[in-house]
Amino acid sequence: MSPSIEDALEALRVLYLDGGALVLLLDYDGTLTPIVARPELALLAPDTRRLLAQLAALPRVHVGVVSGRKLEEVRALVDLPGIYYAGAAGMELDLKGKRVVHPHAEEAEATTVELISRLTEAVSGYSGAWVEDKRFVCTVHYRDVAAEQIDQLRGRVEEVARREGDGMRIVEGPMALEISPDMGWNKGTAVRMILDHIDAPQAMVVYAGDGGNDADAFDAVAAVAGITLGVGPDAPSIARFRLPDPAALYEFLSRLAAALI
Repeated sequence: MSPSIEDALEALRVLYLDGGALVLLLDYDGTLTPIVARPELALLAPDTRRLLAQLAALPRVHVGVVSGRKLEEVRALVDLPGIYYAGAAGMELDLKGKRVVHPHAEEAEATTVELISRLTEAVSGYSGAWVEDKRFVCTVHYRDVAAEQIDQLRGRVEEVARREGDGMRIVEGPMALEISPDMGWNKGTAVRMILDHIDAPQAMVVYAGDGGNDADAFDAVAAVAGITLGVGPDAPSIARFRLPDPAALYEFLSRLAAALI
């Protein structure tokens, strides 16, 4: 019989009560908050913030938010001191006050500026399409584009990315394409850097995410025998466990918090 979400909760409870450490790493959009029409509308619910603070206050529990958004943006949205943050899909991190940025960040940012200009022009003819600037990463959103135009729009976006050469990375998101220079840092490297900073080799790691750019993080967590939670219908199939939506993740974390006290 395949393990269930109940088995995952019990494994975390037993390990923690035996003196082990837990590392809870969570994507933001679509994971801690529902997917909405515009990113600025995805506000963290006060109950969710309180729950994350409660978990982070427990001894031997480490909490982090790993997002595709700019570091300062996700830090402001979550607004909790003393936890880990990774932004721009792993290109920049806040390791409890220690800021770490990719050594070639300026080059990546310059490339992304040019890419955003070209993509903005390429999608200008598609009503409802727009390009989000995430500094080292950009995302083309097409949730509001007419269904019959989506395939053509995606083709235009991929064509622009290909013109930049082989060093571009395209990742599927919920009704979006995330494009960035492939500099070798991603959410998986962010997970590994956070774990190195925590320096608890026997910790159990949990990662929850909803989109294609979480696949690298799922791989990194699976490599250390952690627990991967795919949130929502678009989460990569490599996640070991599935949760239908952010509300179900909130319930999971609430039950975990109650079990650890």
